[in-house]
Amino acid sequence: MFRPAEDRLDYADILAPPAGYKCEFAIGTTYSLDLEALIGVPLALFLGEEMEGTLLENPVYVLEALRKSADKFVLFCEGGQIKVPNKANPVFALLESSIFEVALKNEKSFHPKVWLIKYMDANDKELYRFIVLSRNLTFDRSWDAAVVLEGEAGSRKILKNRPLIDFLTYLQGRANDKKKKKLIGSIAGELTNVHFKTGDKRFSDFSFLPLGIGGVYNKDSTSLFDNYHDLLVFSPFLSRDTVLELDGLSLKNAHKTLITRRPEITKLTDELLSSFECYCLKDTVVDGEEVISESEGAVDLQKQDIHAKLYFKTKYSEHNIYIGSANCSKSAWDGNVEFMLRLKYEKWGFRISQIIDELFGRNNKDYDERQNPFERVITVPEGAVEKEDIQERLQKAIKRLCRSRTSALVIENSGKYDISIQFDRRFIAADVDLTIAALGGGKSIKLESTALLSGLSLLELGEFYIVTAKIGEDSLRRVIKIRTEGIPVERDGMVFKSIIKDQNTFLRYVAFLLSDDYLLAALEQAEQKASWAKGWNLHGYDMPVIYENMLRAAAKSPEKLREVDAIIQRLNDKEIVPPEFEKLYTTFLKASRRIKT
Repeated sequence: MFRPAEDRLDYADILAPPAGYKCEFAIGTTYSLDLEALIGVPLALFLGEEMEGTLLENPVYVLEALRKSADKFVLFCEGGQIKVPNKANPVFALLESSIFEVALKNEKSFHPKVWLIKYMDANDKELYRFIVLSRNLTFDRSWDAAVVLEGEAGSRKILKNRPLIDFLTYLQGRANDKKKKKLIGSIAGELTNVHFKTGDKRFSDFSFLPLGIGGVYNKDSTSLFDNYHDLLVFSPFLSRDTVLELDGLSLKNAHKTLITRRPEITKLTDELLSSFECYCLKDTVVDGEEVISESEGAVDLQKQDIHAKLYFKTKYSEHNIYIGSANCSKSAWDGNVEFMLRLKYEKWGFRISQIIDELFGRNNKDYDERQNPFERVITVPEGAVEKEDIQERLQKAIKRLCRSRTSALVIENSGKYDISIQFDRRFIAADVDLTIAALGGGKSIKLESTALLSGLSLLELGEFYIVTAKIGEDSLRRVIKIRTEGIPVERDGMVFKSIIKDQNTFLRYVAFLLSDDYLLAALEQAEQKASWAKGWNLHGYDMPVIYENMLRAAAKSPEKLREVDAIIQRLNDKEIVPPEFEKLYTTFLKASRRIKT
């Protein structure tokens, strides 16, 4: 059931459409967000490509994925938790309409990690996929867990979907785009009749468990905090009070196991460590990537630790597994917005000891304790002397800005552009130095109730801004999204032109659009690789091949010609779109319309 070395899920695979289906709409949530990681989502959803594959470096491939996804996915994240990208990239502007920050008023966090995706095949058959994760949408390499449910619409109402529908309704209220808001509401309505399945007969039932969205959606509704005989908690972050509460719910002779990160153990007591068997990853695993790569001189090294949130609980013949975003902490179960899934496991039941053996590798006949990635902790280690967490203060200062009523306006100024940004002074931290800059480029300026970014180019305009918070020598940078009025409509066209710079690139893009296999087409075109910042060098393309593809599209897939038309209209540049191509293309487009009628 739980073998980390064998039972692995790939993020791209769980998002990608099943064979014969296309993504109609996707709704996702995350706490922290990496924009560079997010670019991989449209690749998986709409082109069926790996999120970390080498073709992610192909700018035309990425551009087409973003174009296809513009109106078909939304992502909600915690306000003030968007990472500043390693490199500025104009295509980030194409993600603006899909990202919504959520800032809770009580300094609690928006912390769920889920996806709800609607697919449709050529016969308009609908398929819904719900994914519950513990993983944020970042490149973090820590150990996470996920569950995938799939379902189709039936004739009867499914009452157990009500919590999921209410969760989507909560998200709908936090989307400030009318079109996206309407689509979320439509999907929520459709779920009334969708029958989800786990695909595993061992799980006899499941329950959707949103937390913190109002009404009855609190920890009492989950039944996790009822008494039990055996308990396994897998949580990277802890609160002593929450662990104490769970400890006090145990019945006679209960067996309790806690797996967490080593620094979190300092929050516990020796009494709790005698009540729970407590484990953490060995230092050799946490630091393993750095150790292995020392001789290779690698620079992109990361520590790894557990990040999954799992609760295994048994009482008599009742066996439940909880999986999702909620840590074993007070904030998670009392105020945060979270999402958990409860799986009821009945067939033959299960012993928590079996789960632990699988995690530790003890079920392997060649088991060697040295290969166990976990080690038991018997006593609470000495913690570092507590001091003011400056990084936390910096983080709170940025999050406060996200709770402010903020607006921005673009003003044209002698061929350049200025952006005037208004902040509510009450939300600007007085004890932290704050600066702001456009993500697209330009200089940083002091963040005040009225901030003016000046001298920006059209390509540097957008709704993403870099905020830097400093206290002395300590600093923290985050991206925040500010609704910005007055961005010229031709800005998106300029983003396209930053990649489709000449006729050769345009013709390659057309060939890519008209191909029957996006992946094969991209591979065929991968003659040279270069970073986006340096551009993408292209040679001439075989025009007869394009004409043949247009002829085939006119007869079989006229919608592809309409996609080409959309690109031509967006570029609106005769220096990039060859006149002879546009003339011939217009003929094919007319022919496709006649064929259709």
